[in-house]
Amino acid sequence: MSTIAEEVEVLRGARSATFKDLLTHRAFARLLAAMSVSSFGDWVGFVAVTSIVASLGGGTASLAVSGVMIARTLPAFLFGPIAGTLVDRLDRKRLMIVADLARGALYVSMVFLRELWAIYLLSFTIECLSLLWGPARDASLPNLVPRRQLANANSLVLLSSYATLPIGGAAFTAVTAVSIWMGGRIPALASQPESLALVLDAGTFLFSALMVAGISIRTQPSHATERLDLSRVWRDTLDGISFLREESIAAAMTGGIVVAFGAVGAVLALGPVFVQQTLRAGPSAWGLVVSAFGVGMGLGMASAGQAAKAVEREIVFVWSLIAAAASLFVLATMPNLSWAIVFTVWLGAFCGLAWVSGYTLLQENVADEFRGRTFGSLTTLSRMFLFLSLAAFPALAQAFDSFIEWVGSGQFYIGGNRIDLSGSRLALCAAGLMVVGAGINTRRLLKRYRLSRPVPLTLVPKLKRPPATGLFIAFEGVEGAGKGTQIARAEEYLRSLGLDVLVTREPGGTAAGEQIRELLLDPATGKLDARAEALLFAASRAQTVASVIRPALAEGKVVICDRYVDSSLAYQGWARGLGEPDILALNVLATQGLFPDMVILLHLEPELGLARSEDEPRDRMEQEGQQFLAKVADAYLKIAEEHPERFVVVDANHDPATVFDSVREALERAVHERDDHHPSS
Repeated sequence: MSTIAEEVEVLRGARSATFKDLLTHRAFARLLAAMSVSSFGDWVGFVAVTSIVASLGGGTASLAVSGVMIARTLPAFLFGPIAGTLVDRLDRKRLMIVADLARGALYVSMVFLRELWAIYLLSFTIECLSLLWGPARDASLPNLVPRRQLANANSLVLLSSYATLPIGGAAFTAVTAVSIWMGGRIPALASQPESLALVLDAGTFLFSALMVAGISIRTQPSHATERLDLSRVWRDTLDGISFLREESIAAAMTGGIVVAFGAVGAVLALGPVFVQQTLRAGPSAWGLVVSAFGVGMGLGMASAGQAAKAVEREIVFVWSLIAAAASLFVLATMPNLSWAIVFTVWLGAFCGLAWVSGYTLLQENVADEFRGRTFGSLTTLSRMFLFLSLAAFPALAQAFDSFIEWVGSGQFYIGGNRIDLSGSRLALCAAGLMVVGAGINTRRLLKRYRLSRPVPLTLVPKLKRPPATGLFIAFEGVEGAGKGTQIARAEEYLRSLGLDVLVTREPGGTAAGEQIRELLLDPATGKLDARAEALLFAASRAQTVASVIRPALAEGKVVICDRYVDSSLAYQGWARGLGEPDILALNVLATQGLFPDMVILLHLEPELGLARSEDEPRDRMEQEGQQFLAKVADAYLKIAEEHPERFVVVDANHDPATVFDSVREALERAVHERDDHHPSS
């Protein structure tokens, strides 16, 4: 276990949370052991079952193996969303234990089966149980590890699921060799050497059940004692589908992750032909490519936590998808195996990074009551898209080959190297286009999410705020966004909660500040030097903070300020071109590092704002014109995007009552967060 001092250092941000810290959490360590061993066994079992049906299929072996793939795919089509809903309604721990024990028993029973239809039925049932186990694990994870460790936890979860693929394949080869060697003593092993691998697989699921049994997994209180009502399960399933459709963050992450799985399916389906026929490498070369992808995926998953510290996780996710698409394009044009392996590593890295980032964003933004069905839908769609890719891209490659043969020309040159055009190359490019489309759509949905939903409310990490029991809220936005109306409604609402509220404004709020305000906004003042303007705003702000805001916060009041530091960043830093760093440094001096607990940005296009106030006299800033105000509006969004931890972006295009619904939701969260930190206030 980590020491108390180490844990405090992590919480304060003095030391980064590491994989070692994560593994000191006993519950997660047991879950990781269960996942790693059972995933290893699952890959052993998958290879064993396909080998068995290929032997039983005789002259139609390929069709027999296709039957197994259909049996493993069909549950996702039929029961995926319902499985996620069941996870939300049942005890997740018991569900995982039962699923493990049942899968182990079914794999053992396959040892005695010789009929294809029976093996298909058991494969179908095993996949149904897997559809329950996976979402139960993903939905439980945020309750087992600290929020700051979710990215690292997801890295290890996905690594345990997919890094065991090559190990499982090698283990099957070794176990089969042992079975053949023992066949002289045990006739059953001689006739079906895969039997020992199936028994090994069953043992891994028993181990997983024992590990999960020792974990304390919190159950949703509202669901813990309810009887299972299938009609309600169906209603909850429909609610889950509506949730995915209506919630931009869930739709964005799910779509991106699913398409990433589809890209992997394309590589797995096209890889053997691409390596052996297009690159003219031997059969063993395909194993090198698979290993390269696994190495890259492991590196990408392991680096997800560090990447999120440098760049916002949403940006990491989107650009990982774009980079994966670029890797596919480049991979498709490679003239030899060596270069193909290099870019396969990059492809695996970006896919792994996208998966971890997407899973973490879902876990951070989806409520616990919806988490099971969300991950159930994600599992369903991922499996569906993966196996559809396995079928569709080879057919597409064949169509491209027919077209190339019809055209009669299939060569081009890059850097003096002759590249033989083939259907597999073009199909890989098509997969890249698919991923590009997913990246663009994900970016669009994430932008919509930022405009429609509040984000977690915390202070700017690098700036210190003196101890206070009050709550500091700032409203920002371009002219005409409706700040005055929303501030009045916010004041009334907060007073209705019994809170002591103080409303002030910038510039202004004090006698000296009001004089500065008149100077800054009076059109008669004329043009001011940008630096002089910035200093005047900072001077007014310094006086307001010292004589109004800080004393009110010390008394436990809720302070609402019409504009604050972010106005200076947008107007003087960006629109005037003075730069964000200098303006920020100036205002840190003016405010002594006092920043709001929450900034509510009322987003409105500047032309609409000017149209709303066209009958009113315009102040000096409003007279700057639409182009200047457009820069301000863009700057606000950029600042909010760079500092999501302290911004709530509200779409101000609606009527005041609708806008205030979003504002009120943000205020409720801010008040609850203040109460959590200062329960006595």
